[in-house]
Amino acid sequence: MRRALWTISFMLVATLLSSCGEDTYHYPSVKEEFFSGVANADGLLEYIITDNGTRRVVTEWGEHLTRLQSDTLFRLMGYYEELSADNVKVHSFVNAISPLPVPAIYYADSVATAPVIIQSAWLGNQYINMLLVVKAGGMKHRIVFLEENITGPDDTGTLQAVFSIHHNDGKDAQVYETRGYASLPLYPYLSPAVRQIDIKLNYLDYEGRERDYSFVYKP
Repeated sequence: MRRALWTISFMLVATLLSSCGEDTYHYPSVKEEFFSGVANADGLLEYIITDNGTRRVVTEWGEHLTRLQSDTLFRLMGYYEELSADNVKVHSFVNAISPLPVPAIYYADSVATAPVIIQSAWLGNQYINMLLVVKAGGMKHRIVFLEENITGPDDTGTLQAVFSIHHNDGKDAQVYETRGYASLPLYPYLSPAVRQIDIKLNYLDYEGRERDYSFVYKP
């Protein structure tokens, strides 16, 4: 199965809410979550894997869903409705930035990393999920996860993993804030010998400070 590698522009995500009088329409119960998915031969999602590790078959689709490349694993943020214990309807989604981490030495002579804001971050199923915010002026930005140091596993099955976010803003102007969804893959570091991953994720903020998040992931 091929893995999609992303070089994605951040998108301004806006939600407009309005009401006029009493709203009597009963909206379906949907979940807004990160999930992984694979498309069928028609480019429609065939199944999704939720962040609790459950595989669900997609039997209904929203009218205007983007077609995807078949036989490719995608990382997505979207809305889906549980139709049964095994089946779901996917209403909408956007792509999440989810490149495989690469050794930091490959970027030693590259453009210096630009700042980024991690608005929120949390553990998902074999991923660290993030809502990222950058300051932009209309140019494309690129996010890469760098592998700074991987040690272990030790006798207790603990792997030490240090990552960083490399943000190439293409020298874009910092005019407005725009956000994007990202997931750092952890599955390349899993094996029968790994019982726990102690994770540190470094990044540069817009005040020029080096910041970090720490996580303990237990497969």
